[in-house]
Amino acid sequence: MNSAVITKIEYQLDGQQDFSEIEIIPHSAKMSEDHARTRAGDLHKTNAQFNIAKVCPETDSILLAVKSRRAQFRITDANGVIHLVGSTSYPARLSYEKGLDGSPGSFNGYRCLITCSSPVGSSAS
Repeated sequence: MNSAVITKIEYQLDGQQDFSEIEIIPHSAKMSEDHARTRAGDLHKTNAQFNIAKVCPETDSILLAVKSRRAQFRITDANGVIHLVGSTSYPARLSYEKGLDGSPGSFNGYRCLITCSSPVGSSAS
């Protein structure tokens, strides 16, 4: 199995106990982490990109709620390894763009990006 294949993305808003799943397009997600040593110490930048199909009001409201609040994300790969991105001290941020193109074969949906900068990076379990 290929560990680079992300199978599930979930989010937990600040103050909530449970994670909620985001329905992504299979095989559309990728995650990367860069490490830099600065004068202030180590800095890890984690990025996760993914796509969501079909623009609809329900997805609009979910993405808007997650975008405007502190969140932690749980990203699961095909090997079952769970990567935690963000924490209560260093929350992750979600940004997205909505695409509605009327031409045949074009992508109509959301292109999403999760970003997090912290001194510890994402944790895998």
